[in-house]
Amino acid sequence: MTSLSLILCLHAQEFEGIEKGDKELSFYANLSTVVGYENYNYASGNVNVSYGAYLANIFSIGIAPGLSVSTSNGEVNADFSGSVFMNLNFSSTKRTFGFFRASYYQSTFDVDDAADLLTYAYAQAGLGFKSFFNENLAWETILNYGLSLDNPEIGHINLTTGLTIKF
Repeated sequence: MTSLSLILCLHAQEFEGIEKGDKELSFYANLSTVVGYENYNYASGNVNVSYGAYLANIFSIGIAPGLSVSTSNGEVNADFSGSVFMNLNFSSTKRTFGFFRASYYQSTFDVDDAADLLTYAYAQAGLGFKSFFNENLAWETILNYGLSLDNPEIGHINLTTGLTIKF
């Protein structure tokens, strides 16, 4: 009960909103799976740190390097990943609001001789929501769907969630 009371008190504080020039540092984790392959099982988890800057009160751009741990047909791999993104918020003054995200996601930079970077690249679009506990701390969740840039028949579904610090 104490935890719930603390969350409600933090959420009840005034919220000035997001302004042009604000910056965000986010810590995320996500789970994803690949769809479109027959007889191929793939799942991954990713830990990201992202940095974004608001160019307008509802528009931000950013980068998100990450560490990806994946399983593919029983084999476990760890790779560096990364993305560049833009967010278009549906509000800049509400404590909880939705947003649209578009991003380029590179699931690995460790490319073998039989492939190139595009083999592991995805153009993603998604929807998310952000809920501020106070003026500077928010919970953020995003659901993305991406298409492989190498083979558009292959899709990538990604659910990401974590904490964001606004400064």
